[in-house]
Amino acid sequence: KAYAEMIKDLSGDNPRKREEHLGIIIDESDRLSALVNDILDLSKIESGNSALNMTEFHMSEKLDDILGRYALFIEQKGYTFNLIKDEPVTVKADELKIEQVIYNLINNAINYSGDAREITIKQINSKKNVRIEISDKGEGIPPELLPLIFDRYYRNEKSGRDIIGTGLGLSIVKSILKHHSFPFGVQSEIGKGSTFWFEIVL
Repeated sequence: KAYAEMIKDLSGDNPRKREEHLGIIIDESDRLSALVNDILDLSKIESGNSALNMTEFHMSEKLDDILGRYALFIEQKGYTFNLIKDEPVTVKADELKIEQVIYNLINNAINYSGDAREITIKQINSKKNVRIEISDKGEGIPPELLPLIFDRYYRNEKSGRDIIGTGLGLSIVKSILKHHSFPFGVQSEIGKGSTFWFEIVL
């Protein structure tokens, strides 16, 4: 609102300032829209009003598809994504919600990847489950903070980068995976990074 008032009263006739202020308004509108959508998603899941649409899909192809959408980070921001997959496998889950889990975990890894800007995604098959691991090479998470990271709005303030998302990403991950009754967790070592994981039960 403040920047809109500045455009109205001060910068409307100054093209450079006007574009700068309009850009801020658009960015803030996008951020608030994302926050509202995340709150709605989380509320639906936690209230039980978001039914699971269980279907079979190819996890290997899903990972390829998701990483293909991060081309901008690779080309313009210097990130490296390593994808390590076992043989192709079909899983049964709510495909859109599992896709959301993977997106949120990748975005979290980007936020805390440190100067390495390197993210590793693994698909590990076993007889009982398919395990997905998403790792960064950031500063890691202190042991005393590990119980907090899936809480709403919790953020490690030491990321040193512009944060992607609303602070609800890991809470949504937790809610979706609990709704599926899929195991999940995180392993972290100070100075070496963190690995978030979940398992799709076969």
